[in-house]
Amino acid sequence: MLAFAGNSILCRLALAEGAIDAANFTLVRLVSGAITLAVLTIALHSQSFFSPFNWRKTDILGALMLFGYAATFSFSYVNMATGTGALILFASVQFSMIGFHLFSGNRMSLWEWVGLVVSLAGFGYLLIPNATRPDIGSAVLMAIAGICWAAFTLLGKRESDRPSLLTMSISFILASLLGGGIAMTAGMFMPMPFQTELISSRGLVLAVLSGAVASGIGYAIWYAVLPRLSILRASVVQLSVPAIASIGGWIVLSEQITLSTTIATLLVLGGIALVFAARSNE
Repeated sequence: MLAFAGNSILCRLALAEGAIDAANFTLVRLVSGAITLAVLTIALHSQSFFSPFNWRKTDILGALMLFGYAATFSFSYVNMATGTGALILFASVQFSMIGFHLFSGNRMSLWEWVGLVVSLAGFGYLLIPNATRPDIGSAVLMAIAGICWAAFTLLGKRESDRPSLLTMSISFILASLLGGGIAMTAGMFMPMPFQTELISSRGLVLAVLSGAVASGIGYAIWYAVLPRLSILRASVVQLSVPAIASIGGWIVLSEQITLSTTIATLLVLGGIALVFAARSNE
């Protein structure tokens, strides 16, 4: 959970200081994450796992979702507080998972619906026009990031016959290639994006830490312990991420933790917790 929150803190810190732009942060994060995960996959499994026979068509879709998540995540943090971004991201992921649950033909109990309504009310309260309301454009981008991450997670669950570390590694490699291709194409028509002049040494370090440590190592640890956790415990433990990100933003970036944001956070996370608690009692 510290790694998940760390991505928000590192990204916001890098962009708030102007140490790097969002486009370069995304590319460096993906490349450093791909290298780290490839090394871990080879060390823990075998180089033969990267055989073309282990690559599948779904890896392309997974890479697209991963790139969509990483790009919108970075650009949303240009004008958004750390904790608020983490809350919108987490809520969007959970709402997407619940939507997929319903779309698959499953039904929800009364208490699950109550929890969902409470959570949506908190989400709506967060976006009510006031002095602390997040930028709507940034909020939309972060919501898209959450949807992309949920789709990436669901695609990964379908690949249960191979190591999750390999699936993650392949996705990062393909997403990095996609990012590099977009960077070169953009450089031909728009000289501003992806210029090296927009990257400071501090920004580069923060992006590498986000990709190699918070994303690469962090995701590897999470997916290693995930099979040992119940769905309820795995879901509830993630409720701590927005809180950790908010505290980190307060300590590192001196971001204020306002009353309205706190109320919205309690409603959103409390509602989601109620959904999972009701589901576990069925």
